[in-house]
Amino acid sequence: MTTFVPLALLAAFLLASSAAVQQRAAARSRFVVQDDAQAFMPGPRHLIELARSPQWLLGWALNASGFLIQAVALHLGTLAQVQPLMVTQLVFALPLGHIGTRLRMARTAWWAVAAICAGLALLLVVQEHPPAHAPLNRERVVLATAAIVVTVIALVARSGTRRPAVRAAMLGTAAGLLYALSALLLKQTTDLTLKNGFHATVTHWYAYALCGVTLTSLWLGQTAFAVGPLAAAITAMTITNPTAAYALGLLLFDVPTPRQPGVIAGVAVAAVLVVGGVVLLTRPSATPRPRHASL
Repeated sequence: MTTFVPLALLAAFLLASSAAVQQRAAARSRFVVQDDAQAFMPGPRHLIELARSPQWLLGWALNASGFLIQAVALHLGTLAQVQPLMVTQLVFALPLGHIGTRLRMARTAWWAVAAICAGLALLLVVQEHPPAHAPLNRERVVLATAAIVVTVIALVARSGTRRPAVRAAMLGTAAGLLYALSALLLKQTTDLTLKNGFHATVTHWYAYALCGVTLTSLWLGQTAFAVGPLAAAITAMTITNPTAAYALGLLLFDVPTPRQPGVIAGVAVAAVLVVGGVVLLTRPSATPRPRHASL
């Protein structure tokens, strides 16, 4: 029952490493160097430029590895079980983002990360454990997909005039929503492939929707890395992703919603910890500090 846990943690580490590497490549792109205030967001040429960077390609290789391991974890577990574990990307990504710099994580940021991880770990423990392959409510999938698409469009449209940190957070939130939708499609595609073979996959809409959602989330994620600090982008992504995935796991699969008082209380405490951690990360005291110079 817990085989998916180490796989999800390994996937989180690889995706966090990918984010740190790709953010450094994106921050050196011509789009950022020009600092064009009139540019709304990077276009296809930005991705073409990044594709010529060995550093960005290394990040993409790490991303692809994490994506494949996440697919296996999603096959072994449920969407609501695996995706909350992906928030551990914060634990890995924030310190990885400071490697090679003169900055270190503030103590407040560490407390914030601990609160977020504790909240999501509690959520994983108290939630009921439905079967890994519960039936999918197809009508709700259409409604949920439409709601996510509308929300993503609104976030992207309103992010253009914001300051860099807020803009990165808004684009990261949009990417996080698409990552959650991508995880749902990835689970369904993986289950379909392993059950009926590759020929069944290429004739089903899941695989094509997965490609479109994944490419769009990649574009938004790279844009978030390019326009603002890594902490704002990766925090927004890693909080939105498991939260949206947990909601999708409850709403789209024919499993009963939590009704026991203990489960509801546990979910409420987990939500307080997660929200409290996010609030801590937005405070000035969580800003990276310069490393103490040796005397």
